[in-house]
Amino acid sequence: MKSIQRQRQPAIRMELSPLIDCIFQLLIFFMLSSTFLTPAIQLTLPSATAGTSQNELEIIITLSKEGDVYLNNTKTSLISLKSELQRMLAESNHKSVTIRGDQNMPYSAFLDALDIAKRSGAIHVNVAHQTR
Repeated sequence: MKSIQRQRQPAIRMELSPLIDCIFQLLIFFMLSSTFLTPAIQLTLPSATAGTSQNELEIIITLSKEGDVYLNNTKTSLISLKSELQRMLAESNHKSVTIRGDQNMPYSAFLDALDIAKRSGAIHVNVAHQTR
């Protein structure tokens, strides 16, 4: 009996050399192109020290739902608020005022307090709110 011999197929090898060459060329391209990028705007940034303390008194106007006005937890009126606020803002470096108001306060009281704060010399007027 004649034996049937199978022909051996050559083993298939996947060459990785061309793939590695392409990866190295891409790597070199991106390395060279990224080092030559220049910023569009030239800036000299100021230096600062972290954690500088500010002994500045925070100015807070509180408006209750009954229409009462408080300046830093001291009850006052809208009439005397302007003079007291001008005095406090003259001593302040930031010229910042925070207005806290009750949810059910009269809207006109808020507008009056905002107007008085701006006329007294406040540069920044913040409105306090509660996050939900």
